[in-house]
Amino acid sequence: MERDWLRNIYGAGGALLAALVLVFLTACQGTSDDEDNIFHVYYIDKEGCGLVSEEYEIETEEQNTVDIIQLLLSKLQTNGSEGRYQNPIQPDVEISDFMIKETQLSMYFTAAYNNKNGIQEILARAAVVKTLCQVPAVDSVEFYVEDQPLTLAGNTVGLMDVNTFVDELSPEFKEQKKLVTLYFAENRGERLMQVSLEVTYSAAQPLAQLLLEKLIEGPEQIDHLKDMDYYGLSRTVPSGTVVNSVTIRDNICYVDLSSEFMNQIPEVKSDVTIYSIVNTLCELSTVSRVQFTVDGEQWTRYGETENFNTPYARNLDLVTGGTSIWVNP
Repeated sequence: MERDWLRNIYGAGGALLAALVLVFLTACQGTSDDEDNIFHVYYIDKEGCGLVSEEYEIETEEQNTVDIIQLLLSKLQTNGSEGRYQNPIQPDVEISDFMIKETQLSMYFTAAYNNKNGIQEILARAAVVKTLCQVPAVDSVEFYVEDQPLTLAGNTVGLMDVNTFVDELSPEFKEQKKLVTLYFAENRGERLMQVSLEVTYSAAQPLAQLLLEKLIEGPEQIDHLKDMDYYGLSRTVPSGTVVNSVTIRDNICYVDLSSEFMNQIPEVKSDVTIYSIVNTLCELSTVSRVQFTVDGEQWTRYGETENFNTPYARNLDLVTGGTSIWVNP
């Protein structure tokens, strides 16, 4: 795996060059506020049911980004200043490497990480991500295990940021609410209409997958919208389509759908189907393009649409101008 721009391997000489580069970068940026030195390190509470945090002060003007990350990681391997909490990174789980590409931090763990599961794994992952995303150069974090993206329940976890998790997450996976935007077909299936609604979902479920499932269900399954004759809207994704996997990496959302997706809805243009998915997913801050596969394979065409094997960026030309629907919860 190619790891460019910044590479830090514990005990490896390559860290020196990365450190020198970052000394130059951080010297140019500087700090102007004492509050920039304060970080909140997150731990798992003693009951193992939620997260707690402690303030940790770092003299950032004397540290580069690599040093700050290493200091925070060392704190995450403790039980807090008074030893009252559970450490998110336990002794049997080793960090073999980390790297930064643009504003994405990739963490590489040894195979022992796979021994973690359930609520403890989610809490530990949340503590690490919420702590490290406070570093000015880091907007999102991705986990790897033995150079492979972290996969849970058959799905690749992908990029995570401070909005991925719920504070004080409980064993029942506390639910959270979020305003999202979906794009359904309008009238004769030649245009898209924007529908904004509030969804409630579990922190254990990737939001991108939830949005895809909402598109598959269609407008007739959306509460309040179905009582108003759907506003003339229709589904864009063929019935029976299953989301095999969703992975977000380097701002590209890789979507693998089941073969039913190829059974195109006759009255809906292929471009409308494609961009209903692309535009919906590109509403997420971590997604700028969408790459499709069907049962793990790339196809060059979808209906009348060519180049189906290339990543798609948002396209609002198909959206009905000036018209959107807000569904009150």
